[in-house]
Amino acid sequence: MCGIAGFLGPWSDRLLDAMLDRLSHRGPDGRALWRDSEANFAVGHARLSIIDLSAAANQPMHTADGRYVISFNGEIYNFKELRRELESAGVVFRTKSDTEVLLRLFECEGQACLSRLSGIFAFAVWDRTSRHLFIARDHLGVKPLYYAALPHGFLFASELKALTVCPDVSRDIDAGCVANHLAFVWSSSASTMLKSVRKLRPGHCAWIDANARLRIERYYEIPQPSPRCERVEPAAFLSLFDRVVADQMVADVPVGACLSGGVDSSAVVASMCRATDPARIVTFCASVPKDRTHADNFGDDIVHAREMARRLEVPLVEVPTTAELIDQLPRMLWELDEPTGDFAALQTRLIAAEAKRRGIKVLLTGTGGDDLFTGYGRHVAAFIWAALDQIPYARGLTSRLIRGFPSRSVLGRRLGRLGQLLALSEDEMLTEAMSFSNWPAAERTSLVAMAPDQSLESHSAPFGRLLGNTRELHPVERLLQLDLHGFVPDLNLNYTDKMGMQEGVELRVPLLDLRLVAFAMQVPISQKIAVWQTKRILRKAMAGRLNWAVLHRAKQGFGVPLRAWMAGPARGLIVEMTSPRVVTSRGLFDPAAVARLRNAFDQNRSDVAFILFTLVCIEIWCRQLSCQPSLASTDARTAA
Repeated sequence: MCGIAGFLGPWSDRLLDAMLDRLSHRGPDGRALWRDSEANFAVGHARLSIIDLSAAANQPMHTADGRYVISFNGEIYNFKELRRELESAGVVFRTKSDTEVLLRLFECEGQACLSRLSGIFAFAVWDRTSRHLFIARDHLGVKPLYYAALPHGFLFASELKALTVCPDVSRDIDAGCVANHLAFVWSSSASTMLKSVRKLRPGHCAWIDANARLRIERYYEIPQPSPRCERVEPAAFLSLFDRVVADQMVADVPVGACLSGGVDSSAVVASMCRATDPARIVTFCASVPKDRTHADNFGDDIVHAREMARRLEVPLVEVPTTAELIDQLPRMLWELDEPTGDFAALQTRLIAAEAKRRGIKVLLTGTGGDDLFTGYGRHVAAFIWAALDQIPYARGLTSRLIRGFPSRSVLGRRLGRLGQLLALSEDEMLTEAMSFSNWPAAERTSLVAMAPDQSLESHSAPFGRLLGNTRELHPVERLLQLDLHGFVPDLNLNYTDKMGMQEGVELRVPLLDLRLVAFAMQVPISQKIAVWQTKRILRKAMAGRLNWAVLHRAKQGFGVPLRAWMAGPARGLIVEMTSPRVVTSRGLFDPAAVARLRNAFDQNRSDVAFILFTLVCIEIWCRQLSCQPSLASTDARTAA
């Protein structure tokens, strides 16, 4: 787990040093750069030592003949198996690292090596002979990789902020990405907030030739459910799950876990306890004060976490979370590289900081269970939509009965939202279900001050291909596909990686292991969800390991009571950032539309908290961008 950066073009070592400065938090254990002066190529690495802690495993690392050079961020969980294969073929290794295994595998198989990897990764390999650069990102997007393809060169880095130090990288804002964030709180495409910077998508790789020409290829496609799935035995799931968790505990440093008291994280910790002594597994849980307004869906995580820790006999560290997090918002948004207004990110960072303080560099999390086996309210809504759609007039009648419920409580908000979704066609329902707000699409469109030939909807529905390719599936399965292609990599995994790495802690996600993804696609919808229960197969499989209260606990948010905070301690911030003066000065939003949004929130007429807060976060992110210096052109470029 590390930070990587590099370029192919007319830039200097000073630029690469500045890029690595922006990534230093990702690799506190070492730093180095390597240059191929004849080709104007340079690559750097900031190291977090987890496997093979010796200096021999430092990067950038090259093959014995010097042809291939790699800078690698991540972990290859099956590296020992791959190493044995390579050794049987005569390959001699100099280290015990997974980095060298990846490098030698690429040397032998080239791009085809990606299909052999089980792990989380973003890496770059330079071929000195052909003068080609190869970059790749892992199958589901656990590790990030950004790039800027300019007319005169190519730059890449683990984080967007590292690219902004280059004076040749324009800081013009991408209005389409802004629209995506307003609609979904995240942007599910290759676009970023900067027009000049792109994200390499999950399951993609790219070749860059000596003239900086870019060719992107998809090497992995998330599988779709089989149309005729047969019932799966929970015991088969449990056996596979235990193997996956054990594999992902590989490390030469202590491994801990996040334990929220929910089904997913509790299942992971219970499985870890079967692979090692429970007393060695330090667990962490964020403690959030109870929301007395009942406006947000947050329960007593810490109560359930304590009970699970006692049952499993693992140490539990409680990490307090208060409204003081609001003061850290500007810093968080810049560290995320995206204007994502989700305080779950800061909670993740606080947990990582406490783990670091206790000497733990690796944490396993429960991320992904909701997205493979269902777990969110939108999945339940899609299930109800599908059931009612089988009965003539049932959807429309139910929609009219419940869509007018006031949004002052969690129940009222959910019923009103369900009523809104039931009135839509299937494709419209699926796209709208991904939104965190019930603000009408037309109103969202009016928020963004864009050219007349552009519309918010053209940018905020990056799911067109997926919707077209999944029409034969159950609506819930279609929604899960949208989750895995967008919500998971662009929201959950983004903040999981960025916040953990801010503290030099690697967060792993066993529930998103490729083997479990493939298994989930063979599980029939009836074993995933019913009206009153989600993650049915996971709960069934874990019945003998988890507390009854955890197994039957309703889904509750990980984060903070945002609506209550916005109406209370964060109100001053909301008022300032949405004032006509600020909105007009930035030029991204229409002041009249923003005023309507504010009024809807203040009068509690619609559930618009997330879209309003995202608008505020975009303004703060833009301010943070303007405060970040870039290198002077004379320093960034090589001497002619």
